[in-house]
Amino acid sequence: MTKINFTSAQHVQIEYEIASVFQRVAAYIIDTIILSIYLFVVMMAVQFDDFFTNMGTWLFFMLLLAKLPWILYQPVMEYLTGGQTIGKMALGIRVLKLNGERVGWREVMTRWLFRGDFLWISTSYFIFLIPFWNIFDAFVVALSNRQQRIGDSLVGTIVIKNKSSQYYQLADVLKIKTNEDYTPIYPKVVRFTDEDMIFIKNCIQHRKKYKGKEIDSLIMKISDDTAQLLGIEEPPKERIKFLETVLNDYVVLTR
Repeated sequence: MTKINFTSAQHVQIEYEIASVFQRVAAYIIDTIILSIYLFVVMMAVQFDDFFTNMGTWLFFMLLLAKLPWILYQPVMEYLTGGQTIGKMALGIRVLKLNGERVGWREVMTRWLFRGDFLWISTSYFIFLIPFWNIFDAFVVALSNRQQRIGDSLVGTIVIKNKSSQYYQLADVLKIKTNEDYTPIYPKVVRFTDEDMIFIKNCIQHRKKYKGKEIDSLIMKISDDTAQLLGIEEPPKERIKFLETVLNDYVVLTR
């Protein structure tokens, strides 16, 4: 299982699992099936419409209604959705820059160019090169440490699974073990929000997994700010234990 770490704006490392070759191929197959159905419908509509009896008109609308949507589907979808096509959505994967940022036109167009789908616009034998190119690309992905295609390597993009292994939502905060006999220590914790608690829980988890001056400084700052909002002159020396107590108090007092 290959993973990659991104650093958030709060200097917290977030870990994602890199999408496998199987997931990427499966997403490609789903997209191809969807586009094939669309192409079949368009061809049937064009074939049985009297307006398209002229060969020149038929070829023009086949290019406009069939080939161009197929060719531009991937780059347009990935740009508009932040790195996903319908197939990628179904598999729960997306394209990101290596620094964790959303992909732009430069990235999606370069990936598209080195995917080879644009060859489909040609009426020559170049279109028969597409399957061989895709097989070669899959081979490159399998050999890459970061599962990158040629286009990915050129523009610094990567395909990851959507869900971070270090990301927590409100439901995770509410799963914190509580006790009916538990007596909250910091009653003023009710002034915080669910979002505050989610952020604190994420930071605690990262601190337990990663070591470094940045995460230590962040924990110090969070505990200092939390203590100030709770009316505590100085937070306890055991910062992590203090924040965990705040989390437990919040759950007991607000649920």
